[in-house]
Amino acid sequence: MDAPSLDALRKEIDAIDGDLHGLIRRRATLVGRIAAAKPAGGLSFRPGREAQVMRRRLAEHDGAFPPAAIYRMWREMMSSFAFMQTPALKIAVCRPADQPGYWDLARDHFGCQVPMVAHESPAQVLAAVRADAATIGVVPAAIESDTAPWWPLLASGETTLPNIVGKLPFMVMPNARARGISALVLARIEPEESGDDRAVISLEATTAISRNRISAAVEKAGLPALTSALDQVVRGVHHYLVELPGVVAEDDQRLRSLETALGLENGRVAALGAYAVPATPRP
Repeated sequence: MDAPSLDALRKEIDAIDGDLHGLIRRRATLVGRIAAAKPAGGLSFRPGREAQVMRRRLAEHDGAFPPAAIYRMWREMMSSFAFMQTPALKIAVCRPADQPGYWDLARDHFGCQVPMVAHESPAQVLAAVRADAATIGVVPAAIESDTAPWWPLLASGETTLPNIVGKLPFMVMPNARARGISALVLARIEPEESGDDRAVISLEATTAISRNRISAAVEKAGLPALTSALDQVVRGVHHYLVELPGVVAEDDQRLRSLETALGLENGRVAALGAYAVPATPRP
């Protein structure tokens, strides 16, 4: 039996392209029906579900086609479908002139369709998110050496404050312009479980607290063992950013138990959100 000709193979590819395009249009129709069934005015952004979808696609993928390309294809689709449901959606990105990599992180995750606006500082991004519930923020992840940390602002309890709901990159891109940087995603929604998450909580105290003491108090309060903790001092007040497995809501009584275990008479513990642990695709 003769091998198929190049022309026949290309025709088969054209047929597959038609099938793929048809499935995308079908998915768009279903998304439209979902949008019509939802109350008006909500933010169509489900970071926990999106993480589940991406993990599933990467886990099931095999063959020569690059996993990073699979990630980009699905990210473009999910972000475009979210934009269909929330036409006012936009991304406020902290993108200082000397740090263009954060724009890349946001674009790789939220795609080419959703409008993106650059800001010089995390405070400006936070203000944009607080001013518009349809705006999602992308800010640099907290680091110990930061002289003006933005994240203590999330602990004030004000109603317009967003939660941490994601971490970027969810998957490192092979041609990323900036390596070794990460960002957090802020939105005025409650974080949702993805199955593999990190809760982010803050501790505020008037005196320094050792990591060992924090770790022991976390265990005493019945919370999972912490995975990281950093300490920053703002105007004489110690702020600790603590991460631990799972999703912990502000009304979780274990947070109040943690305050008691630490003896925070003039301080407090607050839930700042949670993010899906980034994916590690198979080689």
